[in-house]
Amino acid sequence: MKLNPLLFLFNKMKKFILYLIRWQLSTPILWLVVKQLGTSVWSTIIANLIGGAIFFWVDQFIFTSKAVEKWHLKEKGTCWECGQEGVVRRLVTAKGYDRTNHVPIFLCPICSNKKLVELKRRGISVEGF
Repeated sequence: MKLNPLLFLFNKMKKFILYLIRWQLSTPILWLVVKQLGTSVWSTIIANLIGGAIFFWVDQFIFTSKAVEKWHLKEKGTCWECGQEGVVRRLVTAKGYDRTNHVPIFLCPICSNKKLVELKRRGISVEGF
């Protein structure tokens, strides 16, 4: 199934507009602060729109880039390695590592740290959790 470019663009613009609306939610608080500095509410709204237009792309990179580590965390689960129950986690993506389309394997912090050491030995740079 081929993606319709206009539908793709429409969905991107819809997310962009929703993001700008979300950005504007900070306007009342920001205005109270900048009001003391002699700035009008319209200047604040314009400043927020400009900031939103800039940081939309920055945030999109942060939340979708494979250059940034992405972890999944469960408050309650069972470790795949040792069977311990409790908090479990899995590394989904990191630079040079992508398990997005793999069967999820969650590990307790102890087993996860052992796995991180193994990944580092293989040359995969991981900061940890």
